[in-house]
Amino acid sequence: MESSNRRVYCAGPLFNEKEREGMQELASHLERASFATFLPQKDGLELTTCMDRLVEMGYSAEDAAKMMSEAIFALDVYQVLEACDAVVANLNGRVPDEGAVSEVAMAWARGKVVVGYKADGRSVFAGQDNPLVAGLFKFRLCKSLEEVVLALRERLDDATSGPLACPQREEEISSHCQLGRDISEALVRDRDIGKVIDVMLSYKAEATPGR
Repeated sequence: MESSNRRVYCAGPLFNEKEREGMQELASHLERASFATFLPQKDGLELTTCMDRLVEMGYSAEDAAKMMSEAIFALDVYQVLEACDAVVANLNGRVPDEGAVSEVAMAWARGKVVVGYKADGRSVFAGQDNPLVAGLFKFRLCKSLEEVVLALRERLDDATSGPLACPQREEEISSHCQLGRDISEALVRDRDIGKVIDVMLSYKAEATPGR
């Protein structure tokens, strides 16, 4: 299958301008190689804006924060497990971003292609990466963006979807994926935070016992 038909989740740190620049560089490089990308800082939910809207609607800050956490988790679960064919994790830094590690672990358990990118020599174990992280990538990390593209193409060509490692979680994952799918569709279709919040509130009402 051609690269243009493949969608890649870009996982990594997004908590300061330098980190966001690094993530944008990764996504842009993949897009120039004809991959489609999901970049959370560009394509995901904007936490502060959504929370402010919910508070304006009368929800407490605590309830708004909880709903946003659930929505962000569901959107990422959907993108990682259903919408995207592969995950590329930016592991630069002394330790990898914890959210990125969670996303890679979900994809790995589902049998998805995962590629690790690390052009940074820092590590937590005197030159060695945490084996529980490195093992997700078969202990092979890409040191350049060019290597990332080559690894993606090679592994996607060879990939077959595997079963869930934990079948008892299938219903829970399916529920998160459904909410994430609905949020993703609202984001793409409307780009209207009000529509996204409508989806979140509808899901919350259906999930509440006795409602």
